[in-house]
Amino acid sequence: MFKLLRNRGILFLSLSNTVSQLGDRLTHMVIVTLIGAVSPGRVSAFSEFAVAFSLPVMLLAPFAGVLVDHWNKQTIMFRCHIIQSVLIILTPTFVSITHSVMPIWILVILFFSLDVFNNTSRNTVIPDLVVYEDLVPANSILITLARVATFLGMVGGGYLIRWAGWHLGFYLDASTHFIAGCLALGMGAKMLFEPVRKIEFSLSRELKKSLKVFGNDLRELGILLIKDRVVIFVMLSVFVLPFVAAIAYTILIFLVQQQFGLGTSGVGIFGGVIGVGMLVGALLMGSLGKNISRGIIIITSMAILACFFLLGPFLVTVIFLYITAFIAGIVFSLIGIAQDTMLQEEVLRGIRGRIFGTKEFVINLTFTLCAVIVGFASSKMQPYTILFFVGLILLLITVFAVFLFRSIPTELRKNL
Repeated sequence: MFKLLRNRGILFLSLSNTVSQLGDRLTHMVIVTLIGAVSPGRVSAFSEFAVAFSLPVMLLAPFAGVLVDHWNKQTIMFRCHIIQSVLIILTPTFVSITHSVMPIWILVILFFSLDVFNNTSRNTVIPDLVVYEDLVPANSILITLARVATFLGMVGGGYLIRWAGWHLGFYLDASTHFIAGCLALGMGAKMLFEPVRKIEFSLSRELKKSLKVFGNDLRELGILLIKDRVVIFVMLSVFVLPFVAAIAYTILIFLVQQQFGLGTSGVGIFGGVIGVGMLVGALLMGSLGKNISRGIIIITSMAILACFFLLGPFLVTVIFLYITAFIAGIVFSLIGIAQDTMLQEEVLRGIRGRIFGTKEFVINLTFTLCAVIVGFASSKMQPYTILFFVGLILLLITVFAVFLFRSIPTELRKNL
């Protein structure tokens, strides 16, 4: 798998993504620290944070995919990282001037709005850098290195923020995104990442033409999502990850930070354990992903998640939460890599951006709705009861996924 790092494009894409992920984790740790200090004992505060960083992405994702299909992907990645860096480095100054956390929420909205363009570009550019047979190991490399960054950012960030304060966390985060943007330029010559069809947006003569292309692209995407059972199956599995992530960001972080009294450093270790699990999952997928049906991997992974959430209310201790975090990390990597690879194989290059943009939309819509529902439910139900209902929902999704996967034609299913 790691032989692919000899490929310049994969090497610099992996480095850029790794440094970016490190910065993202630092940002999350800073904000989780602020929430714990400002709103102790309130699960809904974590729900509000979840909505703040997922809602703008949900609104932009359907359009971002169309735009990425018609813009230079390397340029998008570079500019997004640089603008994110500037936003992050300015935030502590505005917080000090206003004596308010409002600049934090503004940063979150703008930062993650840009992130949807960056993430969509990263996923769509991989098939341009490797041959068809290397898609699974290429995706595994990106996930593996990103999870190393997740572990370092969550565990190290938790202790760093407790020691040095949140100001330093923001400045370090800004530097990581600046570096990530520069590394994206190392993937290769700009011309390698030009779109299949390039459109120029103009406020006068070209506006009508651009809107027509935009409308045609959305119609093609809708037809694909309705008719292609493989894409439908993948999108169903896409729902599962943000659904579980929303629970982790609300109920599980609340339990670790406040109910078990482990504070920010405990949350950092919790996130680090998830990161280690993701690293293990990525390595497993890179080694075995070519020999095992990716559809079976997705279904099995969803069933494992369902079992852990069903058992959770009866076995919840600090140790069980960390074990669940590790297993969930493995499952997240297995499902995530399988999803991306199946979409990259199934979808034509000219509409790949729209599909991955739709994936981002589904992820953030699911995350936002689940975070809001959990925030509301937390005022009516105990956290452990919520965890049990989550397990039941995952079990039903798994059963439906089995029937959907079996409905895919046999010859096509053998290649998944």
